[in-house]
Amino acid sequence: MSRQRTTSHRIAVGVGADLARTSCLRQDHLRCRVRFALPMQTCLEVAGLWQISTTKHTTAGWPLPCHPRCPKQSERAALLLQVAFDKPEHLALLAQMKEFADIIEIGTPLLKRLGLSAITTARELCPEVMVLADTKTVDGGRFEADMVFGAGAAFMTVLSCASSATHEAVGKRAAAFGATVIVDTITEAGKAELLPLNAVFPESFGYVAVHSPTDARLAGNISTSHIDAVRKMHDRGFLVSLAGGIGPDTLEAVIAVEPEILVVGSAITESASPKEVARWIRDRLPNPGRGWPSDRR
Repeated sequence: MSRQRTTSHRIAVGVGADLARTSCLRQDHLRCRVRFALPMQTCLEVAGLWQISTTKHTTAGWPLPCHPRCPKQSERAALLLQVAFDKPEHLALLAQMKEFADIIEIGTPLLKRLGLSAITTARELCPEVMVLADTKTVDGGRFEADMVFGAGAAFMTVLSCASSATHEAVGKRAAAFGATVIVDTITEAGKAELLPLNAVFPESFGYVAVHSPTDARLAGNISTSHIDAVRKMHDRGFLVSLAGGIGPDTLEAVIAVEPEILVVGSAITESASPKEVARWIRDRLPNPGRGWPSDRR
């Protein structure tokens, strides 16, 4: 077993179980505080490892509820960098990424591999960075929302093709936890319209994810249609999280369409120097985060 793999394994299983705490995080750039509390009144035992609270946690200073994009928002909105972790060994990069990432994504493969422990690990090791659970929820919305938000995730993803009942169920739990939902359009990738023209989402749905599928890219279907689709989503009033094949080669085109969240995965995590690539990308963002779109109004 490689040293990196050994480290990530120890990280994944070695984080303490007790999340009953309140931590205050100072973000000097925004001069705001985020308060995170998980009272251990109602718990679930998860895989025999530790207990995760499913009670409501409170927040202060979060950009909720989501505000529609306004025409001049790009002049002052922070561009957030989200770094996606898809393998257990990527957790060993947490200490390096917390300097650059606004959001740490626990990707779908990693979430399936390690479960909620991946979320709690990221929260323990990077308490100043928000965590997104890429659940790609399509059903069982309330149950999945309670699990990931209870574990400390600030964001989760729900497929755009899920039923309105699922959207409502997730939206209600997100509101209860003070969390944010991102609606993922990956199943509609390549279509002329990623969302129905009459699409309406709960208030706690903050962003639309314009997402290029990984398998399509690996099969040789290299397309930039998801980048081109960002402006169309903006024209419809949505804030956008852009993901899929983004790295140094595509960064200029991505910045030009002004997404609110920029998601980078393997271009950082699979590089020979993840920290340097993350720094390179961060240094080129025109208005980098430690901020949120609604904080810059």
